[in-house]
Amino acid sequence: MKRRNFLKIVGGGIIAAAGGAGVFAATRTPTSALEPWSLAGTYSDPRKNALSYAILAPNPHNRQPWIVNLEGDDGVALYFDMNKQLPHTDPFDRQLTIGLGCFLELMRMAASANGYSVEMELFPEGEDASGLDNRPVAYAKFTATEPQSDPLFAKVMERRSYKQPFDTGRNIDTSTLAAILNVANSTVLGGSVDPADIAFWRTLTSDALKIEIETPHTYKESVDLFRIGKSEINASPDGIDLGGPMIEALALTGLMSREASLDVNSTAYTQGLAAVLANTESAMGHIWMVTPDNTRVDQLNAGADWLRVNLACAEQGISFHPLSQALQEYPEMANIFAQTHERLAPDGGTVQMLARIGYGSSTPVSPRWPLDSKIGTA
Repeated sequence: MKRRNFLKIVGGGIIAAAGGAGVFAATRTPTSALEPWSLAGTYSDPRKNALSYAILAPNPHNRQPWIVNLEGDDGVALYFDMNKQLPHTDPFDRQLTIGLGCFLELMRMAASANGYSVEMELFPEGEDASGLDNRPVAYAKFTATEPQSDPLFAKVMERRSYKQPFDTGRNIDTSTLAAILNVANSTVLGGSVDPADIAFWRTLTSDALKIEIETPHTYKESVDLFRIGKSEINASPDGIDLGGPMIEALALTGLMSREASLDVNSTAYTQGLAAVLANTESAMGHIWMVTPDNTRVDQLNAGADWLRVNLACAEQGISFHPLSQALQEYPEMANIFAQTHERLAPDGGTVQMLARIGYGSSTPVSPRWPLDSKIGTA
């Protein structure tokens, strides 16, 4: 759809055309949902200062599943928000726990850069392999010390999950991949930019995406989390944000809606499927993470290292996009799950994360709930 035409709305007259299209486009940015990025690091309380960065951490479906309590003058208690579960695609809360690990690592890095060490006690009241609950995920104590900034922390504001096709004309060299794979503290990282491996993982991750989308209950879980247009994104700055002037114009015509996205005969469904497959099929390399066990602490450690991988990609100028579908634990994905583990963990262990990498253009930050909305009673 050409820019000069896409805002012409059938049945409702012309909302914007010619010069007016620029005005419409310029007002479609969900400013309030993006404000937490500009507020990071502006707080006087060292805990809130660190937490203002932590809320920017990557996490599944952008659920932002964290709640924190400030305890005394130096304590933070992290809890899981039970309202943020993904029961169909993440039935054991494994991926969400990894997201909490990303949060804790970014909090620690931010605190250290600001002159505070953080002593953590993980799952101090125990853990349950079947799912997260109302017990604390971590207690953290902040202690003043000399500032020590991790070099990766400088890339926090550049970290993105890139949800567009990569430039297939640009290869990733092995030295760049090696630098990215050298940042883990607790897990085993692997990756490949070999053409044969790229071809294999393009096919497998595309197949996994098709299973998730073609399985009604798992696809509906994602569609229910669509935030379509500026108003919805500002009102609920989590989930899967679908913004921009073209999306909003399509929404006004009825061509883009949750109902249309669920209709397998609709343009929204067929073009949406084609778009996500264009992403997997443009991968120029892949990265994965394996842990020998799969305890909740292992999952938090996986999150800490995954955050570091994200930042290392930004440091190397590499675009990065998690592809967790093949690792999801529901019956329809069992065959793909088994293939993935046979290839990446043949001697046992759990493949915790998988991502495609490549070169891409600039991409905007993801919406976030404001920090104060995440401080409260779990």
